[in-house]
Amino acid sequence: MKNNLLQKRQFITVVLLLLTHSIFGQTKVEIDTAKITEYYLEEISVNSGRVPQLYSEQARIVTYIDSEKLHEMPVQSLDQVLGYVAGVDMRSRGPLGVQGDLNIRGGSFDQSLVMLNGVNMNNPQTGHLNLFLPVDMEAAYGVEVLEGPASRVFGANAFTGAVNIQTKPLDQNNIYAHAMYGDYNLQKYTGRVNLASDKTRHLITTSYKKSDGYTDNTDFEDVTAYYHGSYDVEGGTFDLTAGYSDKGFGANSFYTPAYPNQYERNQLYHGSLRFTNNGKIKITPMIYWNRTYDRFELFRENPASWYQNHNYHRMDAAGANVNAVIPSKFGKTAIGLDARYEGIISNVLGTPLDNPIAIDGVENTAYTNGKERYNYSLFLEHNVILGKFTASVGLMFNYNTELEENGKGFDIFPGADVSYALSKSWRLFTTVNTAMRIPTYTDLYYDGPTNVGNDSLKEERAVTLELGTKYDKNGISGSASVFRRWGSNIIDWVKEHPDSLWQAQNLTELTTTGVTLNAGFDLTQMLHKEVFLKNIRFSYLYLTADKGSSEYISNYVLDYLNHKATLGIAHGLFLKNLKADWQIVYQDRNGSFTAYDPNGNGQEVDYDPFTTVDLRISYTWKNLYFYGEGSNIFDVKYYDIGNIQQPGRWLRAGIKMNLDF
Repeated sequence: MKNNLLQKRQFITVVLLLLTHSIFGQTKVEIDTAKITEYYLEEISVNSGRVPQLYSEQARIVTYIDSEKLHEMPVQSLDQVLGYVAGVDMRSRGPLGVQGDLNIRGGSFDQSLVMLNGVNMNNPQTGHLNLFLPVDMEAAYGVEVLEGPASRVFGANAFTGAVNIQTKPLDQNNIYAHAMYGDYNLQKYTGRVNLASDKTRHLITTSYKKSDGYTDNTDFEDVTAYYHGSYDVEGGTFDLTAGYSDKGFGANSFYTPAYPNQYERNQLYHGSLRFTNNGKIKITPMIYWNRTYDRFELFRENPASWYQNHNYHRMDAAGANVNAVIPSKFGKTAIGLDARYEGIISNVLGTPLDNPIAIDGVENTAYTNGKERYNYSLFLEHNVILGKFTASVGLMFNYNTELEENGKGFDIFPGADVSYALSKSWRLFTTVNTAMRIPTYTDLYYDGPTNVGNDSLKEERAVTLELGTKYDKNGISGSASVFRRWGSNIIDWVKEHPDSLWQAQNLTELTTTGVTLNAGFDLTQMLHKEVFLKNIRFSYLYLTADKGSSEYISNYVLDYLNHKATLGIAHGLFLKNLKADWQIVYQDRNGSFTAYDPNGNGQEVDYDPFTTVDLRISYTWKNLYFYGEGSNIFDVKYYDIGNIQQPGRWLRAGIKMNLDF
C-alpha cells in the first residue's frame, strides 16, 4: 500500500510540474502561423463496423492516432504507441518492438485482433507473434484501436478488441529518410518513397533497426520492406500490398527464467490485393496471404547435453473475403463473406505427418508434425439513423473445421450498438456484443517439461455490455464508459495437484468489469491558431475481474492492469519550431509472480505500481526534423512480465528529412 501511494504521488507530482511549466513557463513564443492545420476528429471515418461511420456517429470507444501525431511522439515502434492508450496493456519482453503482448481491456494476448489495412494478421501459432508485422510504424497513415468485442464485425479472435494499422500512398511525390542513434548501440535507418501519377500511387518503404541490448542476451536486429500501390481503373481502385520482415533477437528469460540464453528468429512474408468499386453499392473483395517462419532456441549457445533440437515452425494464413454496403431509404445494409485457411508444419506443434518435410538450410531436423483448419464466416449488419438515434445491429455466422472435430463447428454471434445524440457534439451510447476466440496451435499442441496442450479445446466465448457517453466539439473531446464482460470456456492452464503438469482446459468463467475515461484538449483547434500549449490528452482505465471457483489449481493470467492512467502533453519551447512532447504512464498491476531462484526457493512477489515518463524535444528547419528523446527518463525499475526487468533510461537522437518533388 505504501509503494502504491508513493507511486501515485510521483505521478501527480510529475503531472503538476509539467502543466505548470507548459502554461506558465513561457509568456512569449514565436509561432509559425502559416503552417496551421485543423484536425477534426469527428470527421474521420473509422471501421468499427461493416459499414464505415464517422467518429462522431460511433457507439464504441475508438482511439485514432494519425500520422502527424505518430511523427511527434517519443516512439520508435508500434508497441510504444499502443502503450500510450489506457485501454491497452502492452506487456513487453523486448523493448522497441522486439516482442510484446497486446492485451486490451484485461484480455489475454491471444484475445486481441491485429489487422494491417483490414487484413487479419493474427498468428495462429501464438499471440506472442501478432505484432510481428512487415512494415515499420513510420509508414503508418493512422492507427485505430477499438476497445471491446468485435467478432460480428471482424470475425473470430476479435474477443476483447482490435487494432488496425493503416498505410496509404500519397497523392504527392515525396521522399523521406530517417537516421537515429541511441544508448546500447541502438541504430535505426528508415527510407520511404511516394510516387504519384494521375491514376497510380506507390508507397515503398524499408527500415533497419539493431541494438547490442540493454543487458545480457537482449540484442536484436530487425529488417522490414513494404510496398503499397493504388491503381485507379474504370469502375474502382485496386490496392496491392507486399511486405517482408526478418527479426532476430536474444530472448533473455522470455518464456522461462531458468534459461536466460534463449534466442528467436522470425521471418514474415505478406501480400494482399483489394478492389473497391465506385458504385453506389460499395463492394470490396480482397485476398491475402501471410507466411511465417519461426525458430526458437532454448540455448543460443552451449546447449545442455539433454537438449536435442530447436523448435521450427512454418505457418500459413490465407484468406478471401468480400463486403458489400447497400444504401437504401431504410439505412445501410452490409453483407460480408470471409474464408480463412490456417496451416502449420512444425517439429513440435500439430499431429504427426505421414512423411516428414525437410527444413530449408537445416540438417538432421525436419518438420514432423502439422495441422490445417478452415474458418468460414457470414456477416450481416444494418445501420440506421432515426432522428437522434443511431443503431447498428448485426451478427456473424461462423463455422470452423477444427472446432467441428471437437463437437461444435457452427455458431452465431450477434451484437448491437445504439447511440442517442443529445446534441451535435454529445452522444450517449450502449452496446451489447458477443465474441469468440479459437484456440491457438500452442494451446492445442504444445508439450513441454511442465506443460501439456489439449487438442480437444473448445472456443472461448464472451458477452459484453457497455454504457457510455462521448463528446467532441471545437478541439474538446472526451468519453466515459462502464462495461462488463462475461467470459466462458476461458482457456486456463490447470493441474489437479501441486506436483502435476499444467494442462490447457476450458474451465474458467471470468467476469471482468471496467471503467474508461478519456479527455482531450486541442488548443490549436480551440483557438484557431498556433499557441504555446498545443494539446493535452488524458485517459484512465480501471479493471477488476472475478474468476469462478474450480477444484483445479489454476494458472490463468489474472495479472491484468487494475489501474492505468496516461497523460500526453505537447507544447512549444523558447525558440520558433522547437517543441516538446511528453508521454506519462502510470500502471498498477493486479497479481504477482514467482521470483526466479535457481535453487527452487523463489518467493511470490507482487507487481509494484510505477510511473514512466517519455519525452521528445524536436526542432524543425525547412525540410529537416531534429530530435532528442528518452524513454523512462527517470530510470524507474519495473516489470511488465515477471522476472523480465524492463530497460531503464534509454536516450536517443535522430534526424528526419521529408521532401516533396
